[in-house]
Amino acid sequence: MAKQLKWKEYDYKVQVGPGNSWLYRPLLEIEISSKNESTRLPLLAMIDSGTDSTVLHIDLAHRLRIDLSSCQKVKLGGIGTTFGYLSTIQLTVSSLNVSMDIPVMFAENLPLQGLLGQRHFFQRFKIRFEKDKNKFYLAAV
Repeated sequence: MAKQLKWKEYDYKVQVGPGNSWLYRPLLEIEISSKNESTRLPLLAMIDSGTDSTVLHIDLAHRLRIDLSSCQKVKLGGIGTTFGYLSTIQLTVSSLNVSMDIPVMFAENLPLQGLLGQRHFFQRFKIRFEKDKNKFYLAAV
């Protein structure tokens, strides 16, 4: 018998975009913490099906006291190329009562605090986008 999914509904959040336009984005409230620190940081991260891995702004690594010199330096592709630092953190989606250890890349020049990508995040959640209604839905798997 298949597991019955419990979907949670979220509203797209409005942000100011280029030319002062309004952008509606699937932003999710999460918390992150490092393995070595008890500091928990709340942030808004965008669920991004076009991103392979989870990428967080490098400022968050500094706030979590992650020693980037001990992290593997990795190349991030996409639109342009940049470098980031690979580390494992704990990511919590409180609204679904889910915590998980997840490898992330910390990078500069991100336009958001974080991007939740296909590898690892999408494997842990079923995700449904309904852009026409400015709603998205998550269910833990």
